[in-house]
Amino acid sequence: MQAISLALFSILIRFTISQVIETATEITLQRIEQISGFGMLKANLRVTKFNRTCAVLNGTVDIFVDLDNSYSFQMKAAYSRMGNNQFNEYPMKIAERPMCHYINDTYRIFQDMLHDTTNLPLVGPEGLCPMPAGNYWFKQVKNIMNDVPPMVPEGYWRLSFLISGRQDIAELQVFVSLTKGFFG
Repeated sequence: MQAISLALFSILIRFTISQVIETATEITLQRIEQISGFGMLKANLRVTKFNRTCAVLNGTVDIFVDLDNSYSFQMKAAYSRMGNNQFNEYPMKIAERPMCHYINDTYRIFQDMLHDTTNLPLVGPEGLCPMPAGNYWFKQVKNIMNDVPPMVPEGYWRLSFLISGRQDIAELQVFVSLTKGFFG
């Protein structure tokens, strides 16, 4: 009986701690920059303040080529604990995959987070390949990164999104600030 009550107490403590950790993480979008790949796509995106506590992403992305499986997608993360732009690579990433595999797998799972904030094509049950060239807009995209694992350290983060082609690599860098603590 004592072992059962100890196990229930342990589960209750873990649940309580996980709830405190989940609610005690704040992510603030800082800026977005296109580093390379201007022949493949042109990102004209800005981070603006929506109100005192929320930043949003607005702008357009012009994709000049159809992105098929001859292109690959990956995301790398790096953080600066002190916020001084001295970044350390972090093992959290989206591994490099052919573009259509990424669109029909990973993007399909998260596309609902962008509902009513973009005109990116929806991926149906039959899939989508290639991602068609076109002008795509983003309007008031709020923070879509809500579930941060508790082991992710606090600091200034750089998320590098890379699309690699035969001759060109497009890189977009998104900068966010991750703060842990109690917010009221």
